[in-house]
Amino acid sequence: MSGHDPVYDLAFKPRYLHPRYWPTWLAIALLWLLAWLPARLRDRVAGALAPLLIRLAKKQCYIARTNIRLCFPELGEAEVERMLRHSIRAGLMGFLGYGEWTARGKRYLQGRFEVRGQEHLDACLAAGDKIIFMIPHTWAIDAGGLYLTSLGLPMCTMMHSAKNEVFDWFINRQRARFGGIVYERDAGIKAVIKTIKTGKHFFYLPDQDHGREASLFVPFFAELKATLPALPKLARLTGARVLPVLSVYNTERHRYELIIRPPMAPYPTADLTDDTRAMNAEIEALLTDWPEQYMWFLKYFQTQVDSDVGRYEAGIRKVRRQ
Repeated sequence: MSGHDPVYDLAFKPRYLHPRYWPTWLAIALLWLLAWLPARLRDRVAGALAPLLIRLAKKQCYIARTNIRLCFPELGEAEVERMLRHSIRAGLMGFLGYGEWTARGKRYLQGRFEVRGQEHLDACLAAGDKIIFMIPHTWAIDAGGLYLTSLGLPMCTMMHSAKNEVFDWFINRQRARFGGIVYERDAGIKAVIKTIKTGKHFFYLPDQDHGREASLFVPFFAELKATLPALPKLARLTGARVLPVLSVYNTERHRYELIIRPPMAPYPTADLTDDTRAMNAEIEALLTDWPEQYMWFLKYFQTQVDSDVGRYEAGIRKVRRQ
């Protein structure tokens, strides 16, 4: 991203060839090669690697277990571990297939998807609506955005930069492959509002914890969560319809699925808190049949209602000492 343009700068930089990035280039090359393997074979490899990753990624698994227990207090420990295993397995399958979205052609990629609820999208497009695709953090989230842009839908989104500069360039170049516009989150929401008003749809990720000052505490599954009330504000300022969408990788059928729910209505209302809770309720509904597809390792509940201490910090320190 340049200082004058809030759109992510996709130009290749000579510094990306520095030796410190050679392992990253090797990983990208491997993803490219894996893109040409049959999906069933690639998924078998991912399944075999899942137990090893659970043993190695202790911090991430601690966060995931904490989140699952908070959201589903009725689950026993065996059920928590089962969901964690299935989540890691789905995540690895998505990661090993990540190169498909750079290496393979549009027709092949569209054939990898099955869409449920197409009628809701078609109705919005027929009415000429601007659309905010409200999509939670699943392992296949990027695939869902690329599928929509591959259909010719004019899209924009807003993303955090990855720590690795070369991988950041690679994934954002991929996200923009079919004409999507990628904004860096630091660019602010004004650029997105302006772009939506010009007729582009917005791919909005609603579920991360952005801290106490910017958020409202509303239920998310069985726990209160610091939730950014940006969605109803965006919908009001742009006049866009909100379509809840879930992008998943079906580990049994070895293909992607896009689940589209009806537009949120009436939305927004006059009550910002109710609107923010309604957003979380839609995420819960989307995940009802696919809880293992969620990125449970993210710190969704870091900000606590009654404490300034991050929820996960003590546990992470304990895990690191083990």
